[in-house]
Amino acid sequence: MQKREYLNFEGITISSYEYGEFDKIFNILSPHKGIITAIIKRIRKTSNKNFDYIDVFQKMNFKASITDNFYIIYEAKSVETWFERPIKLTNLSSGNIIAELTINFNSINENNNYIYHLVSKCLKWISKDIFIFTLVYFQIKLLLAEGIFPEINICLNCNNKIQPGDYLLNLIESGIFCNKCSEKTKFSSLKLLEQEIRLLKHIKNTEYDNNLNINNIITKKVELSLYKKLSTYIKFYTNKELKSEKILFSSLNKY
Repeated sequence: MQKREYLNFEGITISSYEYGEFDKIFNILSPHKGIITAIIKRIRKTSNKNFDYIDVFQKMNFKASITDNFYIIYEAKSVETWFERPIKLTNLSSGNIIAELTINFNSINENNNYIYHLVSKCLKWISKDIFIFTLVYFQIKLLLAEGIFPEINICLNCNNKIQPGDYLLNLIESGIFCNKCSEKTKFSSLKLLEQEIRLLKHIKNTEYDNNLNINNIITKKVELSLYKKLSTYIKFYTNKELKSEKILFSSLNKY
C-alpha cells in the first residue's frame, strides 16, 4: 500500500466537472507541478469551514492528500478571484480558451512557473475586458515557452533577412519564406500581413506587467486576424479544436 503524502500548494482553478452525485473534480494549474487533477468530495452537498467559495478562474491555497498520484483536496482558501459571479460570457469563453491551450500544452518542465504567472496575468487582463490582444499575447508566449514559435526573421529557404511586407508562413517547417522563395511553400501555408508580423515581433520581444496598456499598439482587426492564424498554427501542432472559440466570437459583436 502506497504511503499517503500531504501537500500545501497555490494554484489556479482552470476547469472543473461534476463527479458522481456530490463530488467535483478540478484541473488546477500549479507553479511547480503543472496541472494537477484533484477531487473535492461532497462539495456539492454540504458547507465546510475548510473551503472558501470555489469555482473556475480563482487563485487559491490548497491542502491535499496524495495517494498513488491521486489528489484529494481537504482545504481551499481564496487568494484572488478575477471575475465577478456569474461570469460574463466573454470573460468565461476567453478564460476557457486560456485553459484549453494550457491543458493541451501541459508538460511538467522548467516552464511551469512562467506559464503559471502568464495565465494569472492574462486572466487579470481579461477581467478588464481586454480579450483578443490578451489571447494573442498568450498564444505567442506559450509558443515561445514550448519552443515552437515560428521563425519570422529570416527566410527558411535562402536565409535572407525578412524585410517589411506580407509573407507566407509554412506550417510544416514552422517559419516564413521570402517572396522569392514562396514557390517552395505552396502547401500548408498561411499568409501573414506586414502588420501581423509586426505585432508578432512586438509581443515576442515585450513582457507586459499586470497593468497592461495597449493604446495605439495595433488595430483590433489585425489582432483578430492574427489570433485566427495563430489558432490555425497551434491546431496544426496539437490536432485539437478549441471548443470555446465559437462562443467567444459570437459574443464579441464589436469585432
